[in-house]
Order: sequence, then structure tokens, then C-alpha cells
Amino acid sequence: MRVITLDKNAKVESTVDSYLGSMEELSPMVHKSYHELADTPVIEKDSLAQLHANIETLTDLQARLSFLMREVRYLMKV
Repeated sequence: MRVITLDKNAKVESTVDSYLGSMEELSPMVHKSYHELADTPVIEKDSLAQLHANIETLTDLQARLSFLMREVRYLMKV
């Protein structure tokens, strides 16, 4: 059996508070992406904007894939 003794006078710093405190000092995160055939090959975007663009791309690809699977199922029935 393990006995844990706590020193109630010891100061404990919350890791969440220290993390949020460091976040206030930082500027918004920027994501750099390289597009070889574009006019400007290096593009900097806000991480949140890049996330939204990626979600839109995934939604579009999922819709296309579901259409393709529906067509394949139709052809297999015939």
C-alpha cells in the first residue's frame, strides 16, 4: 500500500494557467504551404483559415466519392 503525503504549504503552479498565459504573448499561428505551379509559390495562411479550407476540401471529396460509390452500386445491380 502506498501512502502519499502532501505538503499543503507548497505552491503549485497550474499548467493550464501557465499555458494560457503563454498563449496571450504569441501572435496567431501561420501555416506556410508551398505550391510549385502557383504565381507565388509560398503562401502563408492563418491556421484556422487553413483548417476551414481543408474541411471544405474534405467535404467536397466525400461528396464526390459517395456519388461514385452510388454509381458503382447501380452498375453492379445491372
